[in-house]
Amino acid sequence: MDSQQWQHKQAWLNRLISLAEADVMAFQEVFSAEALAEQCKSLGYSYFLSTPSSLDESSYVYRKPGLALASKYPLRSVALYNPAHLEIFSRAPLVAKVKLPEIGWIKTYVVHLKSKRPILDEDLVGDPSDIDEYMGRWQSDTLRAKEVSLLMQDILSCRNHTLEAVMVMGDFNDDLSQGALSHIFDLPLAQHDEVEQVWRMHDSFALSQTNQLRAATHYWGGQGSVLDYILLSGEFSSDYQQQMAEVVAFHCFDRHLTHADYALDSQASDHAAVMIELKAWA
Repeated sequence: MDSQQWQHKQAWLNRLISLAEADVMAFQEVFSAEALAEQCKSLGYSYFLSTPSSLDESSYVYRKPGLALASKYPLRSVALYNPAHLEIFSRAPLVAKVKLPEIGWIKTYVVHLKSKRPILDEDLVGDPSDIDEYMGRWQSDTLRAKEVSLLMQDILSCRNHTLEAVMVMGDFNDDLSQGALSHIFDLPLAQHDEVEQVWRMHDSFALSQTNQLRAATHYWGGQGSVLDYILLSGEFSSDYQQQMAEVVAFHCFDRHLTHADYALDSQASDHAAVMIELKAWA
């Protein structure tokens, strides 16, 4: 990326952040955390956390960009309940606590799960065969499901120890309404209702009770998919006795995907940004 492209990218991000006016923002594919932190600070986000990116020194190419969390309110870095699980994720999640006005501290996870790109043998010589690609896709799907299970295991372990509100933000690289990943929303069994309500996660779009159709957050080959989510624990749902806040609005910033203007969007993200508005209960 040359200097002009970099300036265009920063200008695009400035416009999006100013338009959204969010209190807390999660970022994926962060290559230059220090530059992003400075940009966010100039826009009023005094608190910033990030995970390290991985640079291949032989080619000066970033192989594994990091994650970041910017906030207008205090942030605290937190470790996974089982730190050894970090090595299993394709990209280590960022775990923190953010202190929101009238709501208090919320345990926050920023994630970027394994893409659907096939996992191929690093020692493979030449182009991969159809079988290599096929088995690689299986491995990618298996890893993504494993990442979700570890994420839920961490949430459950922490909530079993200390019951606190949880928010998960990020690119899940899959439709959470289908397949194994949908277990994150499993309804409580009748005989376990009281226990399971404590750990069940909720899709913030559903909690917003909006009448609008759900917009895609990513397009590939003209086909739209919802890959980006904000998930919330029971404390934000009306079916939980200890509800502390509610989702009053859901927004999807996708103009750069559906009505792109090259002069403005040439360095835009290939994903939409999703945002929610929360209202604390008295």
